[in-house]
Amino acid sequence: MASWLTGARSLAVEIICTSVAFAPLAGADPAPGQFVNVKAPSPPMRCQLSSDDSDGGDPKVVCQTAGFPQAPMDPMPYPGWVGDPAVLHQNQAIITESGEFTWRTANLGLAPAGQPDTALAIGQTQHLQGWTVVATSDGTTFTNDATGHGMVIDSAYNVRPF
Repeated sequence: MASWLTGARSLAVEIICTSVAFAPLAGADPAPGQFVNVKAPSPPMRCQLSSDDSDGGDPKVVCQTAGFPQAPMDPMPYPGWVGDPAVLHQNQAIITESGEFTWRTANLGLAPAGQPDTALAIGQTQHLQGWTVVATSDGTTFTNDATGHGMVIDSAYNVRPF
């Protein structure tokens, strides 16, 4: 009986190992409705790369900071207002696979349970959800693998879509 139990355990271990070996890698090929959050080092910001928009739109990258200096102000300050103007600029830069660029004020929220943010390092290139991300000390570049559209966010938070 003991040898039967040992054989059953061995078979169970083989099945588990085989299923893990053939499981798809996270971020390998984008699937509908999938996204990954990253923390970029230069400039320090959080971004979300998606295989498509939640409403079925284009794949996109959304990067968030306290406020991008070239983004519109939201809301516009009242006459005589004194304060940090950076906090009034829209805080998200968005580029789609088709090259459509927009600004908005929103919040990416917390990372989903079991899906921590991927921390990028200077000099690192990552391929995530159909996007190539290159982090350098001068900024971070996001390029859609299918269309070549994307954006560069330099170390001073200036955004250049392409």
